[in-house]
Amino acid sequence: MTTINIGIIGCGNRISGVARECARMDRGFRVVAVADPQGEALRAKHPELLKDAVFHAGEDGLLARKDLDGIMIGTRCLLHAPMAVKAAKRGLPLFLEKPVAISMPQLRALRNAFRRRGAPPVVVSFPLRVSPLVEKAKVIVDSGRLGTIEQLVAFNDVPYGDVYFGGWYRNWDEVGGLWLQKATHDLDYLAYLAGSKPKRVAAMNAQRVWGGTMPFGLRCRDCRKRKTCPESPFNSRSMIAPGARPGWRDWRLCVYAKGIRNEDMGACLIEYENGAQTVYHQNFFARRNAARRGARLYGYRGTLEFDWYAGTLFIHWHHRAKTERVPLPGQDAHFGGDAVLCRNFVDVLEGRCAPRTPIAAGLESALTCLKARESSADGRFHLVRMP
Repeated sequence: MTTINIGIIGCGNRISGVARECARMDRGFRVVAVADPQGEALRAKHPELLKDAVFHAGEDGLLARKDLDGIMIGTRCLLHAPMAVKAAKRGLPLFLEKPVAISMPQLRALRNAFRRRGAPPVVVSFPLRVSPLVEKAKVIVDSGRLGTIEQLVAFNDVPYGDVYFGGWYRNWDEVGGLWLQKATHDLDYLAYLAGSKPKRVAAMNAQRVWGGTMPFGLRCRDCRKRKTCPESPFNSRSMIAPGARPGWRDWRLCVYAKGIRNEDMGACLIEYENGAQTVYHQNFFARRNAARRGARLYGYRGTLEFDWYAGTLFIHWHHRAKTERVPLPGQDAHFGGDAVLCRNFVDVLEGRCAPRTPIAAGLESALTCLKARESSADGRFHLVRMP
């Protein structure tokens, strides 16, 4: 069996999970190098995955290695683009976490690094695009049975939205806000289903529930309200069971703190180059059975709708009294898309095929999100165009 040697820059929970999925395929995938501030401490967290890994103090030492066949980038969001620009010079296949960039200068630098002839292939971490549900929807849309898709209405009601206010995701300078952190997934699969590039976007967002006047660094364990606050893991009637996340009682920060810039709700309108229109909203204070993530796609002949949380896909026919329920396979991490991404990345490493979620998709989605962020600030339509 041929060995595939991988270097990881930023070995957090997400990228380590992706790497483990790749290793399970029994195709010689192994991690031989890691650059991460946690260093050797990571080996104890991921003993099997990192048993062969050499730890480097920084990315330069890792990128200088001659034995690598591919690179995975799983740093905090603000470093995705800078690390990818550096990695591009090695010419090795790359797995890049989303969002691919969190500012326009980063996006331009990334675009320039991968637009040159001979740039390496990139698999962007967009599992929703390749999930079984979207794949099924894409086949139906492309068949023409619904007619031309004229309108898309999509929603993401996040039942775990508190993590973007009670942990490191609250640091706006690291994530760029929740258009880039969450909507980048959804705006990617919507453009994919619409079969067209975004032309212009108008958006609004607000912080109506989270945030407040408490100290920014206050942890729930140190708060005098920890027994009564509905968001405290020390409250027996908390919104989320304390056992839901390991170590939650230790690291949980106050979600009502001043200085949190993330929005807790947002909505946008998108017009595509082919004339189709999307309405999308995201909400971060919905809970439990209010959770939804999916869309409705309207054609003249029929409407297709799906919801990942419900695991359903329906076609409502307009010219006959019939609704079809389309069976879906079992859904695992990221609704089944993670496994597809990992297979695709290993195939790319072996030279078998091209990325299914290429760098062009990552750039387009990040650009749309950045323009939505700008529109949220100034209340105007923005052309989805690189300056």
